[in-house]
Amino acid sequence: MAFKIPDVLRYEIRHFLEGFQGPAGGRGPRQWLNSHPLLIGGMAGVSVMLVVLVLVVAHRPVSGPTTQGKTAWFYDINTGKLFQGSPRKTGPIEAPSGPTPDGELAGFRAHVYSYVTEPNDSELFTGFLERPDPDSKAECSASDLRDFDRWAQSRLIRRSDDKNWVQATSAEGQAILRELTHPDKQGRMPIYHVPRTRSEPE
Repeated sequence: MAFKIPDVLRYEIRHFLEGFQGPAGGRGPRQWLNSHPLLIGGMAGVSVMLVVLVLVVAHRPVSGPTTQGKTAWFYDINTGKLFQGSPRKTGPIEAPSGPTPDGELAGFRAHVYSYVTEPNDSELFTGFLERPDPDSKAECSASDLRDFDRWAQSRLIRRSDDKNWVQATSAEGQAILRELTHPDKQGRMPIYHVPRTRSEPE
């Protein structure tokens, strides 16, 4: 994959170099830097560190949330509302609205996010739902997400408005997870949230 300097970093470098540009007819940044060899070495070192940092961040594998609280979010597929349940349960579990029209349990583990650190109820959104994959030989408790690969191999996931469940390790599953690593139009990254004590969206 070709390496591309992020726009933000490129603009910062340009702004930094423009700071050395004198008035018209003065010495340009290249001449100024050539007369300061120690500064060149320092800038080269910083540049190498920045490139390494960008490469590490760009090539990080998609990972899931690891934060656990005293309770976990579950999604009632009958009503589209969140409710709280035990973080040790994988679901499906009994939902406040009762079973589905087919007689199945309607509560599924929900991974909830927002774009602010202290969200109100309306600022929370459900990133995806999860349930155990009955065809998987891998086992992972719902309360332990430290081994993401093992968790993904044992889970089916879907968006809250999707109809079909997909394997978390499949291309469709990875696409769902990657959506939660992209910023919104204001450049804010999704933040994973567990339920607050004695609080839940209405």
